[in-house]
Amino acid sequence: MAYTHDITGMNAAQGAHLSAEKNAELLKRIQDLKRQNTVLHQGSVPNTKSGDEIYQEILDSCNKFVSTPTDDTENKLAKVLEENNLVLHSYVYDKTSQDKRDVARMAFNGYVDRPPEFKLSPIMREMKNYPQKRMQTKPEDYDLSASSVWNVFKQVPEFAATEEKIKKGLALYGIPPEKLPELQCKDFCFILNDQYRSSGKDSAKVFQEGYKARFTKQFIAEYENEFRQGLMSMKGIRKDYVESLISSMKRGITDMSKSPYWKPEWSNQPVVDVHHILNIKDASVREAEGKSFASINSYENMCFIVRHPQHNAMHALEQDLNNNYHEDIFYNREIDKKYIYRIQPPEGVKCMLGFNTFIYDRQKLGIEKSMQQQQKREKPLSEWRNRRAEGPKHFRGNQAFSRNGYDRNAF
Repeated sequence: MAYTHDITGMNAAQGAHLSAEKNAELLKRIQDLKRQNTVLHQGSVPNTKSGDEIYQEILDSCNKFVSTPTDDTENKLAKVLEENNLVLHSYVYDKTSQDKRDVARMAFNGYVDRPPEFKLSPIMREMKNYPQKRMQTKPEDYDLSASSVWNVFKQVPEFAATEEKIKKGLALYGIPPEKLPELQCKDFCFILNDQYRSSGKDSAKVFQEGYKARFTKQFIAEYENEFRQGLMSMKGIRKDYVESLISSMKRGITDMSKSPYWKPEWSNQPVVDVHHILNIKDASVREAEGKSFASINSYENMCFIVRHPQHNAMHALEQDLNNNYHEDIFYNREIDKKYIYRIQPPEGVKCMLGFNTFIYDRQKLGIEKSMQQQQKREKPLSEWRNRRAEGPKHFRGNQAFSRNGYDRNAF
């Protein structure tokens, strides 16, 4: 049974270094509350800072950590996040290929944009612009397994189902079968647009519905009452907006500003959106666990969040600093760029409405999983540096570092 709660005023220091016995005691309370389907309001000292002030504080701490990645700046960033019920994670990192990122994002959205011609491969451009050079081929002439790009696409079931359409498109442009390995991701997008695009549209609707819409429908079907209650507890919220938003979510729509039912008086209402808990850019972490990169779009890896400032805070280490540091900001410079840092929601959260009010997953939050997470926690930067001096090591699991071994935000 899910429950929402407000944890305003919780002591942020608790949870950084708790004993296993204390963890077990707190987790037992979580299970008891779940069994009672309890709505919990805990804490007597309200947070007097606005969301924008909290976001700026997080951003400042991120800047300091990125510019000077030491144990001290790491600990200060972790503390600021803990005070606002977010968690600093780090992973042993193997960069996810751009093809996998792009395919995962298209599957999430459920449509494929038509790429500009300059992004097509030379062979695709040539066959497109010079029909006289096209070979006389048939769809059955193509063995798509020869294409590394197709081997990425086919890991998403909905893309795998387009195989015959892809072959038809290849034959239409007379692509030499031996040139299949030279085709790029954008070439497949171009062909899918030809096969699925409606007249006058720039995007092709390849999926019946994307994983974002699918998650939205499933979430609101399971947590409508808790979601309504959480939204109505927010300052300045309008009941008509809440009801219209919930109705739209049942159709897979999250952004009401793009809905024909949008009203100008809703301009100050919170915009909610779907957030990946493990970033799409980190899909290689799933592969290290023996799963397909495509599982990054699984229901278990998504939650709802208020777009500003909570969603922006989640991406503070990458989005707002990217112009200065590019992808270097993801890495810890002290250990040969082997680790990537991310800001994530606490364990078991399906929705964050502000920095204090959460809706917890009915199934994922429990003693066994949280204690398992505690056991995976690795060493701080200083000890990683010592390991490096000793020579290469094999690190355990995908979660190399977590400030919270248990979900402290339940209390």
